[in-house]
Amino acid sequence: MDILLVALLGLVLGGVVNALADDLPAGRRLGLPKYPAGSRRPLTAWLGISAFALNLRRAPAVKSPSAAADAGGSQALTWRYPLVELALSILMALTYSAARGRPSLPGEKALIWQALVVLFVLIAVIDIEHRRIPIALMLVTVLVVIFGAVAAGQSSPSIASMLAGALCAGLVFSLVYQGGRLFGYLAARWWRPPAATVFGLGDVYLMTIGGLIVGFPHILAAMFLAVFTAGILALLLLARYALTNRQYKAFAILPYGPCILASTFAVLIMNDTISRFFSW
Repeated sequence: MDILLVALLGLVLGGVVNALADDLPAGRRLGLPKYPAGSRRPLTAWLGISAFALNLRRAPAVKSPSAAADAGGSQALTWRYPLVELALSILMALTYSAARGRPSLPGEKALIWQALVVLFVLIAVIDIEHRRIPIALMLVTVLVVIFGAVAAGQSSPSIASMLAGALCAGLVFSLVYQGGRLFGYLAARWWRPPAATVFGLGDVYLMTIGGLIVGFPHILAAMFLAVFTAGILALLLLARYALTNRQYKAFAILPYGPCILASTFAVLIMNDTISRFFSW
């Protein structure tokens, strides 16, 4: 029963994440859920799932898809809204199950895990849609991690392990970032300039935060998984171009943040398995 309540809470918080993902990148004051045109959604459409179920995807003023086009673009909620709510519901239930399977985990740390999952999904949505990671959200994540470390006392990872993990991730991914800048410079000089740096500073900061969360040596597994999942993402993109007969775009910018977040989350909830691996 508890896990069902957690899943239900995840649906509600998914609606909050969707509203924040709309307002934060646009620099708008945070408010109630809105349609893409800016009009407020009725209470029954605050969640994307209910909006789809009750046929409330579109603002009432928009009568038809052609009218939406005349108004300057789609005024309907996209599939992002119900998918984010479902994803957060599943992830929070999974996190709850993983925390319950570790009796030694302090209750405060279990709550911090859930807070991190919500922040991870919010950051991932913004990075996918806008190709940027808000500094404010990263600072909030750091504060949550620090609060969890203080509240949980001597639980794993230790403060020393957290700092070592952050330092390791920051150094390694800073080198990757500088390598990307060098590649961009050489490409612009000898071939053609890329649209943007493939690997940004936001990704460096995010991986550093990941090191702070999982500590050392677990950050080594998180970095490996981040690179591996990014490679899988690139292969899927190439497959998409091949299957849809679309022209391949050189220097296509991929959102790296979700790969980092997914890897950090995986290492976080599989901490015991990763620990046994490093103890070999």
